[in-house]
Amino acid sequence: MRALVGPRWRWWIIALLCAWLLIGLARDASAQSLFADVNALSGSFTQELSNDQGQLIGSSSGTFALLRPHFFRWSIESPGQQLLLGDGNFFWQYDSDLETVIRRPLEEQLQSPLGVLLAEGDVLMANYDVQRSESEILLRPTSDAPLFKQVTITLEGGLPGTLTLVDNLDQQVVLRLVLNDNNGLTGDDFSFTPPPGAELTIVSP
Repeated sequence: MRALVGPRWRWWIIALLCAWLLIGLARDASAQSLFADVNALSGSFTQELSNDQGQLIGSSSGTFALLRPHFFRWSIESPGQQLLLGDGNFFWQYDSDLETVIRRPLEEQLQSPLGVLLAEGDVLMANYDVQRSESEILLRPTSDAPLFKQVTITLEGGLPGTLTLVDNLDQQVVLRLVLNDNNGLTGDDFSFTPPPGAELTIVSP
């Protein structure tokens, strides 16, 4: 099997982090008064990665859809075609160029450090220092081994417009979102069947 490693997979991790972040904030919206009564988000995105010197080293674009509590689709359409998808039971990674599919239990992902963003109640506030204003939300993890240094969310009309993430290598990811006006999403919109001929790897718990 070809190794699923290298710079392209770093984009998977960053995209998943942003997906978890958005779902987590939407899930805790009522308790934390972050995005009002948000149940779903969808639209398009552009994403830029800069190194610690501020030099652009990569970019991507595509579409996304999020439906709480555990459904998400993050589709990178350029460069290449890559997909992250949570169907409520499994977490899928599909790389069209490599013709590879990985399936993992979704619960395993929810128990990861990223999964804290999906937690109920006061868990978000207990694990992150959250600073809010009318136009911006700043999150800094308080754990001993954080996956990132901070995320800044710029709000447009009370909803996320731009996310700026600084990782532990001082690299910066800027994610710009264009939201759809209407989200009639259901769980059926997040189904996935591996394409014929794709090499499937199933990761057990």
